Amino acid sequence: MFPDSIPHFSIGPLCGLIANGMLAILCLVIFTLYQHYKPLCVLAVFYIFIALAFLGWVIYGLQKSPQSILLGNRILYASLALLPATWFWFYLSFFRQRPTRLTWIVTGLSLALGLLALFGKGPLLFGLPLKPDPIAPDILRPQSLLLKPLIQSFCFVACISYILLIGLRLWRSKNQGLSYLLPFAIGLFIWLLGAVHDSLRVAGVVTLSKDHQLWLASLWLSAFLTITIALYIRSLESEMSRLQKAQIDTLEQSRNEHERLSRAKSKALDHLSHELRTPLAVIQGNIRLLKRKAQTQTSSIVNEEVFDMLERNLNRISNIQHETNVIIESYQGLEVTSSPDTIDTKETLSMETISLFPFTERILNKVKGNAVHRDLRIQLDGTNALGLNMDSGVLEDILIGLLKNSIENTPDEGLVRVVLEKKGQWIQLKVQDFGIGITKENQPHLFNGLFHTLDTELYTSKKSYDFGAGGKGLDLLKMKVYSKRFGFDISVGSQRCNHLPEERDLCPGKISLCRHCKKTEDCLSSGGSTFCLTFPVIGE
Repeated sequence: MFPDSIPHFSIGPLCGLIANGMLAILCLVIFTLYQHYKPLCVLAVFYIFIALAFLGWVIYGLQKSPQSILLGNRILYASLALLPATWFWFYLSFFRQRPTRLTWIVTGLSLALGLLALFGKGPLLFGLPLKPDPIAPDILRPQSLLLKPLIQSFCFVACISYILLIGLRLWRSKNQGLSYLLPFAIGLFIWLLGAVHDSLRVAGVVTLSKDHQLWLASLWLSAFLTITIALYIRSLESEMSRLQKAQIDTLEQSRNEHERLSRAKSKALDHLSHELRTPLAVIQGNIRLLKRKAQTQTSSIVNEEVFDMLERNLNRISNIQHETNVIIESYQGLEVTSSPDTIDTKETLSMETISLFPFTERILNKVKGNAVHRDLRIQLDGTNALGLNMDSGVLEDILIGLLKNSIENTPDEGLVRVVLEKKGQWIQLKVQDFGIGITKENQPHLFNGLFHTLDTELYTSKKSYDFGAGGKGLDLLKMKVYSKRFGFDISVGSQRCNHLPEERDLCPGKISLCRHCKKTEDCLSSGGSTFCLTFPVIGE
């Protein structure tokens, strides 16, 4: 199998060199793919060192020249001196621990002995002339009266310490998952027996074998280390699977809790709306009864202004209750429309083909009548040939809501545009204003409901369609529900006015009163918002 030029003394170490070299390459390749397996990196270094030890043994066994014999022994014992350091770093990588003082001491001794083995000269370290090997007299070796016994003793003590360290860890730990350390301890014990055997043979003590056994013990150590790392990877995979299952269970529990809280929230809001509606009806009925009785009396104790004030505030509370009820229904509608199969509409919807331009023109005239007190230009642009399959009541509700929102955010002397256009297989209805715009921080919350871009106290004295009147975001919330229900898309793009970067920065409400605008075009180019509804073309 091997060439005759390779002596018997080098054949075993050559097998060890090939095996450990392949293991080192394999560990490096696996580590590049799975870098979270840190022990693989240290294990690759161990295999490299032990492969170098076998390489030195092979060179030493070839007996080519005194210089090659000396070089082979230097490589062999330098590699052996570095092995104990890899054992302790291997241990630390298993348990993700910081280096201890013992680890640094062993590493320092390994480096010092390795450097002496590579560069030390003289009979005490490594030197010539050569002398016969005690076990194989036909094999010559360099003199090393001090360094070789020192490296062998160091490896012996480090091996005993490491075996005790692993045994103590296994004995103290109640984690059965650490059983992967046992093959490593067995491999080290076999390696220790091989070293003791060779040391006894050198000392002249009769043993069961007359040949060197350390190389064979090193092969066993490599094999058991491979078993250790395989078991370690398996334990990591099991732990990752367990953690993943625990994470899935936690997410499932969180989802169930969210659903439970959502049901409780809906129930509480329904109860709140009901509790508001009942006493309001009673109070309103009694006030009307008192008003009629007071009107029949010739000298009324309470004048009619008091009843008017009570009715106004009662109507205000009643409107709040109505809006609260609509918000509840809108949120519930938004939840159920996440799946088309769960849509439950209480209202009767009538789908029809709508000619978009005249329909929008009619809505614009209606809105202009409501905003007659505002000094605004409201214009309609687009083609007259676009049609939609839609419920007219819903579309009117959406369009009025968008126009109202745009008018309330546009100062007097400003412009609001409605644009109708077809793009490919889609029809777009855009409502564009050139008002103050919306800050980037507020834009993601527009369709959430109960949200407005100014502080509440700034709305208290405003009427619908007034500049800055604002609202509770209810119209936009309903539009989001409608978009899911009827299969169209709603989006918004906005640019905050350059002169009003913060929410608290107020616009005077009229372009001619703005100190930043010398002409109308200055305001039109400073900011604004565009809401876009996108519908599929009929028949496509």
